[in-house]
Amino acid sequence: MALGRKTGGRKKGSLNKVTKMSKAVVSDLLSDYSGSGKMKRDFDSLEPKDRIAVAEKLMQYVMPRMQSVHGEMETQVRKSVADSLRELSDDSEDTI
Repeated sequence: MALGRKTGGRKKGSLNKVTKMSKAVVSDLLSDYSGSGKMKRDFDSLEPKDRIAVAEKLMQYVMPRMQSVHGEMETQVRKSVADSLRELSDDSEDTI
């Protein structure tokens, strides 16, 4: 391996073979389950509170979760040219 440089293996961000295969298997199972109508039938047979719980869990994969945002703003007071010159002249008198 070159100093601090990657010289082999997977490219950054690419899935490894096991992850890719696992995702495909799960996707196929869910697709078959949904396509057969069993998923809808099972969902409809749940108690209302359980149905809401399942819907809430599934929403995490479809909708982004809302997060609170806190921000602070800083304001700058703009000085006039005269104030800036006065400050500069005060600083230069201190150094003499």
